[in-house]
Amino acid sequence: MSTPSQNLIKKYNKSFCVKPFTEISNSAVGHRQLCCRSETLIYTDDVDSTSLTEDFFDHPKINEVRRKMLAGEEVEECWICADSERAKGKSHRTFIMKEFERMTPGLAEEIFETGKVELKSLDIRFGTKCNLACVMCSPGSSSLIAKEEEDNEFQLVDLNDFSLDAIKQHSKGITFFKTTGGEPMLLPAYKKTLEFFVENGYAKDIEFTTITNGTIDYSDLMPLMNEFKYFKISHSIDAADQSYNYVRWPGTMSRIQRIHQRIVENSKQYKNIRLEFGATIHVLNVDQVVKISRYLTELGQITKNNYAVDMVYQPDYMQPGLVSKRVIDELEEEYYAWDKPKGYQSGAEIIDFIKVLRYNYEKINTNKEHKQELLNKLEAKTLFWKAKRKLDVRDYIPYYEEIQNQ
Repeated sequence: MSTPSQNLIKKYNKSFCVKPFTEISNSAVGHRQLCCRSETLIYTDDVDSTSLTEDFFDHPKINEVRRKMLAGEEVEECWICADSERAKGKSHRTFIMKEFERMTPGLAEEIFETGKVELKSLDIRFGTKCNLACVMCSPGSSSLIAKEEEDNEFQLVDLNDFSLDAIKQHSKGITFFKTTGGEPMLLPAYKKTLEFFVENGYAKDIEFTTITNGTIDYSDLMPLMNEFKYFKISHSIDAADQSYNYVRWPGTMSRIQRIHQRIVENSKQYKNIRLEFGATIHVLNVDQVVKISRYLTELGQITKNNYAVDMVYQPDYMQPGLVSKRVIDELEEEYYAWDKPKGYQSGAEIIDFIKVLRYNYEKINTNKEHKQELLNKLEAKTLFWKAKRKLDVRDYIPYYEEIQNQ
């Protein structure tokens, strides 16, 4: 049976993706990207324009990426998808291509044949303001981390007006919109964007996705959200026990659980709102993958195939493949030993993640010297957090000592 990756290669080639031809995407500090998964393509220091739109249509770097994709050449910024396809036969690229073909039949084929550029999607961030300092995050995505690290460059990047202007220019014809943070619920342009789409009659044709850290009860926004053709809200949850208090500091598991319960209950009356939950897995929460699934089952959510498991690649010292083989084996054993509820639909997601995790582990262990460098960086970072946050990693992550003693 062919994998999604093999099917794409047969239909197009090994690197073609519609994103650079159809989507404007920026980071929380304004860098231009090919999509939410790619490496930065154009840094803000490298552009003369102040327009996301100008760069999308005319910048030579993105035009070169388009040329490479049409020719089937490797695109360096897309290595995360390439790695994922090698490990499990599918990736964000294969998912996006399938969704794009569903939403806009025939357009992907036309783009591949002609090189046509047609804006259909916006992946916009409004700034770095955030109330969490998650361990895998950076000053460029969290103002709280920037403050903690005394990073003056990223103390608080506000792109509300800049990003909202791009949205207003190009909303007609948009079929998909996505935003993350910082924390979207804390950024003024988030609500303004919802209101703009609804007031101008665009919402009914747009599938909207928001990625939130889940610490804000947004029940008051649900009537606006329900005006869209489809509104997906993905809640980041990287642990399901007290280790949450460490990996998503200064959040607490007890508070996030209360908010989840309210959101689940309040969303039931809205037919166009879909709740999802996403785990970003790194070296300090590999053991949480199944525990989160159990937690969501208790929340009454897991039978809806709405649990996504993703992997951290940057910063490099947070890669989950730095754990020992025993931790990976134990995770797999825990999954198969779990007596899953009737109707459980997230098994493939976890099994696929374990495949990519093993691939990441093998890749890291091909160079023991570099692995030790990563472990040293991890230890230095945990000592920094201990000094700043007054939390000892060994009190929250049961296998941390084993990681460092490999």
